[in-house]
Amino acid sequence: MVIEKSKQYGISLIELMITIAILAILVTIGTSFTGLWAKQAELDKASMSLKSAMSLAKATAIRNEFGLNAAQPSSQICLDEVTKHLTVHKATSTGSASCSSPKVFDYPLNSAILIRNPDTTLFRCYAFNNFGQVTTEITTNCKTNLSLTISNGTLNETYTLN
Repeated sequence: MVIEKSKQYGISLIELMITIAILAILVTIGTSFTGLWAKQAELDKASMSLKSAMSLAKATAIRNEFGLNAAQPSSQICLDEVTKHLTVHKATSTGSASCSSPKVFDYPLNSAILIRNPDTTLFRCYAFNNFGQVTTEITTNCKTNLSLTISNGTLNETYTLN
């Protein structure tokens, strides 16, 4: 007598558990990569906004609307660590550029972004004279270093002013 095997329809419990385990592993790996990509995207946005601010500050300084001499800042880039806003300011008819003079550019940064000087102090400002060169203004402790480190958690990027 021949016994016919019935065809199996569906999946077994072991096949289902293996499939769920593989999916769980893929989701876990994908989530960690997505988080890192998001941090890198924020870091790239901060870097690009700093580059844009540098270009705008140089252009504003060279324009030198009020005929300031080379010893006075014609424009200034400031970073407010509390509000995380990167701003470009221009000189006024009554004085040189400072972090309280009129804004030309305002870009909000992600709260996790840190911009540091080479000596690891927090970046505060850059001042530009009428030639578009970095200069100092004693009242706001602007730096003349030409390198900054932008970081977002464990990711770092170095920006060098040229």
